[in-house]
Amino acid sequence: MMERKVSQVIMNSKIAAVAGFVALMAAGPVFAEKKQPKGSTATPPNEIAKLYAGKTSAWNRGGFAYWKPNGEFHGVGKTGDAVGIGKWYVTTKSKLCHETIWHWIKDGQQEHGDYKHCWEFVTAPDGTIWQRDLTDKSEWYRYKASKHTKGNSQKRAFNSLRKQFGV
Repeated sequence: MMERKVSQVIMNSKIAAVAGFVALMAAGPVFAEKKQPKGSTATPPNEIAKLYAGKTSAWNRGGFAYWKPNGEFHGVGKTGDAVGIGKWYVTTKSKLCHETIWHWIKDGQQEHGDYKHCWEFVTAPDGTIWQRDLTDKSEWYRYKASKHTKGNSQKRAFNSLRKQFGV
């Protein structure tokens, strides 16, 4: 009896493992690539601009960025205690960059610093857009439209912080 239960547990584990593998394979290609996706070419700069202009991005590491259609960049720090003001642009080499002056409080004193950050974009033969962070030469990952909302969802927070810092 005990031997049959152990045998059944082993069988159920194998079925679960196979089911997990099948589900993973059905999910499609891997979400991150070390090398540029095979057959991909530089995403046209105007396509990159369309992905960002007039939208707010929610960053993985926290914080938000609003990419004004006129090239202005507005940032809100992840804990709501920093504000970034600058410009954004797309290069002819399919790179999205922002050059920003960030303002924050440290040890009771207002501080600020210049910051430049860029991402590179390519489009795979199937139309999937991939990007990577050029600052840390990260792996390639799929562009996710779900991380962007139309309009400036952080306008109130941005204006409040801008006023607080007097910038």
